[in-house]
Amino acid sequence: MFFPHYCTFRSTLPEPHLVAEKESARDEVRGMLHVMKNLENKGTSWRGLLAVPPGSLLSAVVSAFEKQTDILLEIPFFVTLHLLSAELLKRKITVDFQGQTIRPDLWTVILAESGPGKTFTANRLMDMTGATDTFPDPATAARFIEELQTHNNSLWIRDEFGQFLKTLETQSYAQEIKDILLRTYDGKEVARRTKKYEVIVKDTALSILGFTVYSTFLDIITPDSLLDGFAQRFSYVIAEKDPKRPVRNFPWYNFQAWESTIRREWNAVTTLFPSIGSQYHVTELGVDGFNESFDMLIHDQLPESFYRRIMMRGLRYALLYHLLPRKNSLELDQQDMGWAGRLSALHIQDAVELLGTQISEMGRLIQKAEMLRDRLAAEGKPIKARDLVINKHSWHPQCE
Repeated sequence: MFFPHYCTFRSTLPEPHLVAEKESARDEVRGMLHVMKNLENKGTSWRGLLAVPPGSLLSAVVSAFEKQTDILLEIPFFVTLHLLSAELLKRKITVDFQGQTIRPDLWTVILAESGPGKTFTANRLMDMTGATDTFPDPATAARFIEELQTHNNSLWIRDEFGQFLKTLETQSYAQEIKDILLRTYDGKEVARRTKKYEVIVKDTALSILGFTVYSTFLDIITPDSLLDGFAQRFSYVIAEKDPKRPVRNFPWYNFQAWESTIRREWNAVTTLFPSIGSQYHVTELGVDGFNESFDMLIHDQLPESFYRRIMMRGLRYALLYHLLPRKNSLELDQQDMGWAGRLSALHIQDAVELLGTQISEMGRLIQKAEMLRDRLAAEGKPIKARDLVINKHSWHPQCE
């Protein structure tokens, strides 16, 4: 909490008007987040609308895809945010929060059932905005560093991301790629040296948007990986089909009426970007807004480290929500934090559902293993690892 400087002979209490302003900032954030308390009752509207500022670039994108496609709205919503994030990274724009420098990189995985639209959405929005500098899919660590040297501070969009995460966690040949990504997450130098050449990339950063099938993800990513591993560094979004927009209503997708609007809104936002290397600052009232969000959104079923990562990512969202209404100041305030809090609340809701599903699955497997142990014990046999492997497939819910 900020207190004005006083000489030693004066009171150290804050001025009454400062107390009132700080409480007003907290009230404003409380009001913006109060609606999130009823997320369980999703109603008839897409829940993400709560995180879409009216009249903004996001509003134009979501409206276009809602009216012209059956594509899950989470896809264009997050593609747009990640495109903006990558543009900010390219300009080396950061946020100062209480002395900590935050880069606007986003790491997100969208979980949805299999269906078309992901690549189409990304390509159409890149065409409309002109933001086409993306990170290629490298097959080896050597190639990854070479691409990073060329495409540092860009956007990486990857399908079947769950399988990629599993590969990073389980395959020895992928450990070097995992290490590169961990260093990139922290903004550290990445280097590869051989007898023939040396590649060094400093100040590494990527925005990553992954897509994967929800049911498949639950099968291939373990609770341990989500709770303690590399996978925890991502925010997760569970996207569900909208029954009000069946595929039969959209034999083809027509964006002609929306292209100029989306392009205009994109240009209106990006032309307000400050000069290269600029840094935004969170005001004292913005800090109070963040603190209020942190207190309101904390969830007992979410591990502390998982929750803290989501909330710190909210600072990146606050920068994007500062730019979406075309504010031209370098100060992030309580309104920006309120909007970021709304989106963070969605991540928290989905993380609780995802972890609950995974932990329940682990508990089911443990229970089955205990039943097998007891059956073998009744037959006078000790349980062995081989028994667990042989019986593993019979434990799948579809086989029960």
